[in-house]
Amino acid sequence: MDLENFDIDSTTVEAWDAFTANLAEVLSVMDDASDLTIAVARGLAEGDVPAIRFDVAGATVTATIRAGRTAPGETDPADDERPLLVDLGWQAPDDRQPTFHAACDQEETEPLAALTSATMQEIFDVIHPVFLEPDHLREILRGTESWQTTPRPSPTEQDVALMPADRADLDRIVDDLLERSFGHPALRNPDGEVAIRVGSTIIFLRSTPDAQELVVFSPLVHDVAGRSRACEVLNDLNVEARYGRFALHKDRVYVQMSVDARPFVPAHLVHALRLVAHVADGIDDDLAAKLGGRTTFPST
Repeated sequence: MDLENFDIDSTTVEAWDAFTANLAEVLSVMDDASDLTIAVARGLAEGDVPAIRFDVAGATVTATIRAGRTAPGETDPADDERPLLVDLGWQAPDDRQPTFHAACDQEETEPLAALTSATMQEIFDVIHPVFLEPDHLREILRGTESWQTTPRPSPTEQDVALMPADRADLDRIVDDLLERSFGHPALRNPDGEVAIRVGSTIIFLRSTPDAQELVVFSPLVHDVAGRSRACEVLNDLNVEARYGRFALHKDRVYVQMSVDARPFVPAHLVHALRLVAHVADGIDDDLAAKLGGRTTFPST
């Protein structure tokens, strides 16, 4: 992952902008029989969660606040929230409307949608619209346009998912796949690990006792000279690496990937083996030089 190019602040702003635009569009087409409630996701607040309800009468959209902050079953905002709501643009409770409220014409719903977003962020402390839960109309959160335009390719035999009965069944499925891929039976040690040599390194494949996953791993460097230096280098690698995790165990450095096995998809294992092989054989010599160790086999 290129985390240096990821800006969580701008991403969050874009998400709120999209939520506001989607909400404005939905409010503009609601009819008199429609209503919509957008609440803070449960788990972020105890008891009743804050929410905003939208109703339509004629061509007017009315939003009302259910604060859910003070005590279970109560809907009034807390004392310190009330002036903030007024400052944002909400109308205080009156004889006609006993809760904080705001209204707009259906032809101009953008201000009400923007008020909703501001309230969720500034009053109810919602950091991202993913922490909101509409009671329906989920497109408010995700939009209606699809970014995916590429046709889906036809599945192959390796794309078909299999559900192993247990660890032994999973190992049999893996052995059959490896034999068809390499043209010879898999080489397993007494502990049940498959060993595959790739260039100057060796890859091991092991199923977990509960058959939930397959672990693909490779020892990259042996006899590491300094653990502190190794941890620093491996941390940088883990930040930069798209696949795999680098770890130091005693005086050896490993790269590891986990493949879900329930269900087991052959293509996922083939992909993981190729990736670990590419990483292991491509980085082990350089890593050994940096850490003052040696590779598993001399380079070929």
